[in-house]
Amino acid sequence: MKLFSCLMALLLFLLQAVPDTTSKFRTCQEEGGHCVPSKIKCLQEQVGLCPHREWKCCTEV
Repeated sequence: MKLFSCLMALLLFLLQAVPDTTSKFRTCQEEGGHCVPSKIKCLQEQVGLCPHREWKCCTEV
């Protein structure tokens, strides 16, 4: 039973830590960009996360 309570405490700690680590990465739209497929050429690339992994974030298409 003691092991179970330790595991639950660890799980709660990890769940609380996750939003702090992901908050550093802003989405492409929050940064003012647009998500486009990697085939499309960008005039200027932007740092930001897109919902599709192979897509990239551009400010100007």
